[in-house]
Amino acid sequence: MPKKIIYLFAIMFLISCNNKTETVSKIDDKSEIQKSKFYLLSGNISGEDASMYLYVNKNNNSVSGYYYTKNKKAMITGKINNNKLNLQEIDENNNIHASIKGSLSDNIDFNAEIRYDEDNTVKDMSFSLNRNIPVYSADIADYYKNESEGNAIFSYHRTLLLFSKNNDNNSLDMESSINYAKEECENYYNEWKTLLADGVNSNTTYEIDNTVNVGYIDSRVIALDNYSSMYTGGAHGEKANIQEVYSLESSNLITIRDLISDFNNTNLISVMRDKILKTGSTKEDYFDFNSITLESSTFRILPNSINFVWQAYDIAPYSTGVTEISFTFDELKPYVKEDSPLYYLFL
Repeated sequence: MPKKIIYLFAIMFLISCNNKTETVSKIDDKSEIQKSKFYLLSGNISGEDASMYLYVNKNNNSVSGYYYTKNKKAMITGKINNNKLNLQEIDENNNIHASIKGSLSDNIDFNAEIRYDEDNTVKDMSFSLNRNIPVYSADIADYYKNESEGNAIFSYHRTLLLFSKNNDNNSLDMESSINYAKEECENYYNEWKTLLADGVNSNTTYEIDNTVNVGYIDSRVIALDNYSSMYTGGAHGEKANIQEVYSLESSNLITIRDLISDFNNTNLISVMRDKILKTGSTKEDYFDFNSITLESSTFRILPNSINFVWQAYDIAPYSTGVTEISFTFDELKPYVKEDSPLYYLFL
């Protein structure tokens, strides 16, 4: 397989650090770069196969990420000090469900005990770096710039991910990415300053946030969760949460048209619409409920499912928000192209 580099501009809640460089680099008085590292680990929890997506910043003692088993996805966050871990398992509302204590070696061997609060059950966790796939680590740089003048606010954040096959580390590519973010940021910043200087609105607010997170990796594909939001005035800003799936062999983007064989399949449409209504919305919440198909959605790969997502305004007004439904691999298999680059997931 030829060496290829997959290289994305975006942002997220990641922790920040690269154990070979300083965590924070000052660009000017108002901006900074925070560097971090992503690792893909595989292992088990008390004998049950599991995988872990881990973000580590040893310079500020931060750790966060996810672990997956066959039937569960769980967020983890906490601290590391002299390779000792003190973590918590949390939900999307930051409620703590378990405590994790253990160690993370310099070779990225993760060994710990997890104690679940609900029943005080204790399980062993054992993970190591998964070197059996083409990419298992990434260098991350988060670029920030923040300034305020009176009630006027400027806030910019972009995450830059650099994945290298065969554990290559191309610092020139990362430098190029950082320069891109800096140039984009300065364009927004200068526009904001011009509006303030012209006296158009003393409360002018610019908030630009582009975040990327690793959503899924295996030996054939990598899926990146891209979150973006932009507010430059008006009633509300623009938001999107889209996963981009790339082939590790060709580096090509895989779209929903590469996945679904027939968007108008009546059985697929029936199951899809039932799932939409089970999210708590009603038919009246959508522009034209009976015209909805998966063709207008994007998809997300998770270790245990395929999720389909419609952004605000895709099929419903802003007040309805984002619509997301989930199919197990078995549920979706009858509707997947047999020549799809993702068909192997359903075997």
